[in-house]
Amino acid sequence: MNPLDQRVSEIKCGKPNAHALVELISISRYELTPDGRVELLAALEKHLSWLQSHIHEVTYLISLDQPGAQSEGAFSGYGADGGAITSDLNDQEREEIAAALRISPNTAQHRIDTATLLVHHLPETTRALADGSISTAHANAIARESAPLIYGGADKTIIAKIEAKALASAEFSTPNQIAVAMRKAVAQATPQELEERFASAREERKVISYPERDGMATISALLTAPDARLVMRSLELKIRESQERAGSADQRRADAFVQFFTEEPLQNTTRVAPPSAAQSFQSVTARTSEVENVSSSEADSIALVRPQASEKSARKNSAMTINVIIDLPTLLGLAENPAELSGYGPIPATLARELAASHQWRRFISDPITGELLEVGREKYQPPAALIEFINARDKTCRFPGCRRAAELSDIDHAIPWDEGGQTSPANLGALCRRHHRLKTHGGWKISSNADGSCTWTSPYGKSYFVPARPINEVA
Repeated sequence: MNPLDQRVSEIKCGKPNAHALVELISISRYELTPDGRVELLAALEKHLSWLQSHIHEVTYLISLDQPGAQSEGAFSGYGADGGAITSDLNDQEREEIAAALRISPNTAQHRIDTATLLVHHLPETTRALADGSISTAHANAIARESAPLIYGGADKTIIAKIEAKALASAEFSTPNQIAVAMRKAVAQATPQELEERFASAREERKVISYPERDGMATISALLTAPDARLVMRSLELKIRESQERAGSADQRRADAFVQFFTEEPLQNTTRVAPPSAAQSFQSVTARTSEVENVSSSEADSIALVRPQASEKSARKNSAMTINVIIDLPTLLGLAENPAELSGYGPIPATLARELAASHQWRRFISDPITGELLEVGREKYQPPAALIEFINARDKTCRFPGCRRAAELSDIDHAIPWDEGGQTSPANLGALCRRHHRLKTHGGWKISSNADGSCTWTSPYGKSYFVPARPINEVA
């Protein structure tokens, strides 16, 4: 290994400090190998987190210099008690920070709120930031999503458990994925508040059209999450049909169009933690014409009862599918735990039961301890419709690190190619979006796949990235 590469790796593995940062800056990046530059980038990012922890601490101390009256903060919203979330800050400190850093007062307020949440309420997150174990974006996501519980007066032990769970998964999760998991946990802690907010928001449904230039217009729709997902699925299906008619000459343009309209940003909604491992799970798959029941027990098999179909027809059906995960007691009306709409997050128990009551069901069986869907298989290259459904439900999204493209809109890929002896089985199949499928086939990336859906990617530089399995009751 290049001596400079070796030194950068040593610094990256150590604890961030001022001397190490100076050394990193003095290293000539032009003398590093491509792999060494990736290591340098990771090392600099780790030290940036360390610096940011100091910035948060100083910002928090400034905000305490002259405590004043209550004012609305950057994390305004609704707390666990239904009241507005506010932060204590004297205008003088906010304006002082804004003037010193040449930022707006609103930006200064946001920084103070973030610093207060991290330093005063989330000490473990602050320590992880100082160690470089998480990035600034991860820390901000944890602070933002913890705010409803913190300002709502939730028990500190509940907050600490949610924080610990978020930190434990940060190594394998993007900031957005951490935010999704946090919202799910917060919703589990305050299910009644989610129901109340949903009931109020549902009355605000609307569709608005905005005229644009050059003969164009923008349509904006505020819908319930299941309705919105079905609308998007319908559009995606139409785009796919147009794409097939357009032919290979327009393939890349169609791919980009589909990707643009289907990779939606995370919505600002509360999320729900899964039921305990001792409970069995009921997952409902909603369609425009049917909702299929996904039930689980302690059995070691999976029941897929759909008739055999071609991959093309299976993909067409998948494009019109949404998945809802709900625990059995809530489905039966014995509990009120929020359900989870795949690709979105928590929805109220009442809405999940509405979906279940008004559509047909289909059942899957999952392991009650791990939450993993159980195995099916086939000896031919072309996966049957049941296996495609299984892979889509198991993987939820493309399996490339950090990619959130829905599995239903992705390719079913053989990790070990069929012509090289790879089997058409859950252990060797997985969902890959078209872009990352091409990256694997032509871009030098390699994947090692496991039966539970977990996999390890190896980059052209030889670096390994592990993507853990996604239990059916967990956020994708």
